[in-house]
Amino acid sequence: MPIAPPAESLLDLPPMNLMELYGRMRSLTNKAGFSGTLPAIWQCSDESQSIKKSLFGYVYNCPTFNLGRVGALLDPQRFATAAHHGKDLVIFGGSHIGAKESEGIGYIKRINDQQVPCCGMLERVLSDYLQVYRRATQLIRIFRSGSLVKIEIPYKYLFEKPVGETVRIILHRDKLIEGEALGEGTLGKIYRAHPEIVTPEILDSLHQTPQPIGKLLRPELFSFRKKLDFDSHEPQTMLEVSFFDFMPEIVASGYPHRRLGNINTWRQFHRIASYITDSFDGSDINVFVLAGLTIDHTIRYNTVIPQFGFWMQQGRALEARYFGPQEINQLLAEQEIYRPPVTFLEYAGL
Repeated sequence: MPIAPPAESLLDLPPMNLMELYGRMRSLTNKAGFSGTLPAIWQCSDESQSIKKSLFGYVYNCPTFNLGRVGALLDPQRFATAAHHGKDLVIFGGSHIGAKESEGIGYIKRINDQQVPCCGMLERVLSDYLQVYRRATQLIRIFRSGSLVKIEIPYKYLFEKPVGETVRIILHRDKLIEGEALGEGTLGKIYRAHPEIVTPEILDSLHQTPQPIGKLLRPELFSFRKKLDFDSHEPQTMLEVSFFDFMPEIVASGYPHRRLGNINTWRQFHRIASYITDSFDGSDINVFVLAGLTIDHTIRYNTVIPQFGFWMQQGRALEARYFGPQEINQLLAEQEIYRPPVTFLEYAGL
């Protein structure tokens, strides 16, 4: 059983302007005694993320070190190199998503004037699973017959097949239905619905004509099956492996693309925190890590939802502090907004 990520409601927080966010981070690290600070960032290699990197370096008066790959995959091994380039480290990262939502996918307008999914890499990982799930929600039917609630399950979901290269949905029939088949339907077999899914609200919404099960096909009622290469170093496969156990929850979300971005941010944040505390030998180094979801309003303008924080002082890994969504936002809210003493053009040498 995989460890459950934070609930969607905990991560549904107000976004923050980039310069406000960086200014509060700079005030925090200044008060904590950071010096010779190298800013480092892990994020997707999308053009919409470039302004974040530039402004982060501007606020800390030092060009930003890269810790990430496409899809906001973190490369922890780069952390050791970054530690040789600065005395202390402040790290920022996470996934991004287009601000315009349509059918559960975030979109952005590119410079060629096309509206496209963003983050495109995460959308590509998601698309097959989302299509398979949504097809099942339409093909599996539920209806009322007298005092009974019945479910018609197509044969394609009843026959066992070997694990292959394509995504398949596996129904947890012990949670969805009760007992043996009651009869034949037009596409499959008809069963009595499991009592735990027959709530008064469901009863009120059903009638004798079968209707798609829709959102009643909740995450605990199914899983996915697919042959995966767990040793692959190809980014899309690495992301898919990382998300696989969470895919039922992701596709059943009202905004699956955003949920995928949040879970990726959560996973990558804990990867870097674990690396710092378990594998990195950095005596006396101060490290502050902030992870969050970036909202791309345009390719030039982003806001960020802070979600997780990690703070290690003077290399004392056992005393490192972790901050959840509410705690990191409260910590940032307590800081003043640092304002760089030079303009961005002056910082750029113009």
